[in-house]
Amino acid sequence: MNKTMKRLKQLLLLGLVCFMGFSSIKAQSDTIYKLSLSEAQEFAINNFFVSKNAQLDIESAQKKIWETTAIGLPQVSAGIDYTYMPDIPELSFPKVVMGANKGDNEPVYGGDFRDQNFYQTLPGEPFKMGVTNNVSYNLMLTQIIFSGEYIVGLQASKAYKSFAQENYEKVKINIKEGIAGSYYALLILEKNKIVLEETLENLKLSFEHTAKYFEQGLAEDTDVDQLELTVKRTENSLRTLENQIVYLSKLFNYQIGLEADVSVELKDNIEELISKNIIDAAALSFNLTNHIDYKILLTQENLQNLSYKREKSLFLPSVAGFYKYNDQFEQPDFNTNIKHILGVNVSIPILSSGMRLAKVGQAKIELDKASNMKDQEAQYLIIASQQAQFDYSTSLENYLNEKQNFELSERVYKKTTAKFKEGMVSALDLSLINNQFLQAQLSLTGAIQKLLSAKTNLDKAFNQL
Repeated sequence: MNKTMKRLKQLLLLGLVCFMGFSSIKAQSDTIYKLSLSEAQEFAINNFFVSKNAQLDIESAQKKIWETTAIGLPQVSAGIDYTYMPDIPELSFPKVVMGANKGDNEPVYGGDFRDQNFYQTLPGEPFKMGVTNNVSYNLMLTQIIFSGEYIVGLQASKAYKSFAQENYEKVKINIKEGIAGSYYALLILEKNKIVLEETLENLKLSFEHTAKYFEQGLAEDTDVDQLELTVKRTENSLRTLENQIVYLSKLFNYQIGLEADVSVELKDNIEELISKNIIDAAALSFNLTNHIDYKILLTQENLQNLSYKREKSLFLPSVAGFYKYNDQFEQPDFNTNIKHILGVNVSIPILSSGMRLAKVGQAKIELDKASNMKDQEAQYLIIASQQAQFDYSTSLENYLNEKQNFELSERVYKKTTAKFKEGMVSALDLSLINNQFLQAQLSLTGAIQKLLSAKTNLDKAFNQL
């Protein structure tokens, strides 16, 4: 009995653990992200791979600055060599002694040193010129004293970091622009879906009433057929719209860095977004120097200028100092190794047969091209800002007109629906008015999308996105 209860407790515990794990997994899969437009844009900046790579480019540029800086700092290297000499030559130097010789190679001291026989040469002891097994090691220290190329390279690495930072700002602007377009499109599709669902519901009610009237002989069969056709067409339109919403939702998830099947709820209301984006475009003032595209062009021109300076710096001499220490673990009998060496290396370019001049000329041409592109792009940015103001004003006027048209069409649709229920208008008339109402709705949502898109382009043109 005790074993049975113990076994039952184990099974209950295991089931509880499995249930908790399943609940945890389900909770994770059912996570819903509720995002406003600004939150979606910020989320995409932090999670989309293009933005992440742009941030990594900044980190890489920072590493490049240190890499270039390190070239001008002391450089230390060491080396170890092993040598094996199976046959070591021997060398001996004769010894010269003073004194007469008794005949047994033993010098006898004393005598006249002015006498030629007073000096006696005796054979010396042999010694080896090396070591059979030996390990030598060295330590080398170098330091750039002057290098024009190094100075320009350090400036270029810092300019490249500025370019990476500006490119990141440009990427963020493009991401915000793309997210805004998808966000607006999804809200508009949802708005159209609501209108279609309401219209379809009213049409179905009208169709049911007409079918009953037809059964009672109070309506024509053509009225029934016409309404049925209108209902089916509206259902097809609604189905197509729902598919568009599904596809655009997956695309939106991709844009912000989420998996396609993750649920995202849009917090902003389309009407509130419209009211926020209605402004006086004529009051905006354009500042060229603050525009991100112009900043990037300035940096590109600066990089080309530094490339031009680098080529010119190659005409200057370069100076470097060095210190070297050499030693061996085993010292031979006859050792000529110099342990400490200190020196200065001066490299002076003299003749390159015009190669350096050609490179300087090419760099100057690239600098002129970058300058021309900057000046040309500056004019384009000014014109683009003016065009953005015009497009926004036109879109705003079109939106206001379409809004009035929709309100008028909506009133006509409601009145016609009421009259149809009273038998005062035919099903054909109701179908035509219904199509007119849906077309007005589509025209309005199209005008809304153009207005919001024009406002996004306006903000981008004036560097306010």
